[in-house]
Amino acid sequence: MKIAVLGGGTAGFIAAAHLTHYFPDAALWHIFDSRIPTIGVGEGTTPRFPLWLQEVSGVGPDEIGERCGATVKMGSAYQGWGADNTDFVNRFQPPRLYGYHFDAGRVTDLISDHVRATHIDGKVVSLVTQEKGVLIGFEDGSQLHCDYVLDARGFPKGAWADAPMDPDIIRMDWIPTGRAMVRRLPPSADTSMSRSIARRHGWAFQIPLRDWTSCGYVFNPTLSTDEEVLEDFDAFLESEDTEPTEIRVRVSFPNFMRKTWFDGRIFTIGNAASFVEPLEATAIGATIMQVRTAQRWMTDHGSKSPLSDPAIDHANQTMRSYILRNSLFIAWHYACGSQWDTPFWTLAANSLERAEKHAYLARHMNAMKDFLDAGRDLPGARIGACTDPRRWESDVLPMLTKYIPFGNFSELNFAQVGHGIGYYGANKWSAGDNVHG
Repeated sequence: MKIAVLGGGTAGFIAAAHLTHYFPDAALWHIFDSRIPTIGVGEGTTPRFPLWLQEVSGVGPDEIGERCGATVKMGSAYQGWGADNTDFVNRFQPPRLYGYHFDAGRVTDLISDHVRATHIDGKVVSLVTQEKGVLIGFEDGSQLHCDYVLDARGFPKGAWADAPMDPDIIRMDWIPTGRAMVRRLPPSADTSMSRSIARRHGWAFQIPLRDWTSCGYVFNPTLSTDEEVLEDFDAFLESEDTEPTEIRVRVSFPNFMRKTWFDGRIFTIGNAASFVEPLEATAIGATIMQVRTAQRWMTDHGSKSPLSDPAIDHANQTMRSYILRNSLFIAWHYACGSQWDTPFWTLAANSLERAEKHAYLARHMNAMKDFLDAGRDLPGARIGACTDPRRWESDVLPMLTKYIPFGNFSELNFAQVGHGIGYYGANKWSAGDNVHG
């Protein structure tokens, strides 16, 4: 079998390492243009990434910490969100699970040690799906034929709000952010949690690595200018007794999803397939799900993959549901506003009302009702404070009523966030007869 992975970022290297592990006898090409830089910022992950990394490489917390300065992440801590302006956490469940905080560039170098592929340094200008594979066209006029392609070349042009409408792209206008400024700060004493702090124009994050802290400010560029955000960013750092530092990167991002991420031969993965703002660090987990689905498809079908099959439609529907449900859970974080009465938070607090206007979200919002109701009946703060796995199994596990998550999140996550933002007391949002707040 002949497989090509396109893209030299985190998603591309995850795909190449995964396929190296599961298809040791395949002809594998990893194709990316070395002229295209990657954004080396601090990232947080969900537990999907440590589990995947251990599976394909054997690398655990000690090695990734030593080689990449990564730290173990137990969840996210929120400050200033919601109706009551109280601090709360959304801890991974069960508490034996953990994610990482890491420097994306250094982790990509680590993952590359576990890639067995022929590297082609070049720019791909065309992909043509054929009955018996994919024809890859390069900038220099050369071509390569493969059975499958995993395309991780980053955001598609149609994802951006100012681009012509693409019928295969869903733009998530219910997510209220679209730009971030990122700085590098000194290391933090507490590295166990990512921090998300409500601010005037959006929210600030702190991702504590071993040797430094990635600190950013996420906002809506249609409501606030870079200059306005920078002023509040400086004020935030001063309130934390941290000297303001230079902006390391300014990056815009689209919140979007492809309707079709797989056509029978080409799998679109990572930011090429979807992106939802980084509030709950779901991007790498979505990539791993996409790569696993691709691996299972290739295992089942070999090189003889049909271009028309109900299973292809099912794979696309499953991925759409996962991404859309993650986006709704993230949008719900804003439902009770924050300590700030500003245009951003007015827009953000109405995120779910905007989602209601999209008919394709109706069944997902209806499914959300059961998770909202289940979360109401659970002690969110007590769940977030439970760090002992044995105590969790005896006290928290028996509370579960659902064993299939809503996207990446269980009713335990709904309980922690819902009680944390004061949602169950505020009754801020009601989705008609389908979802009750």
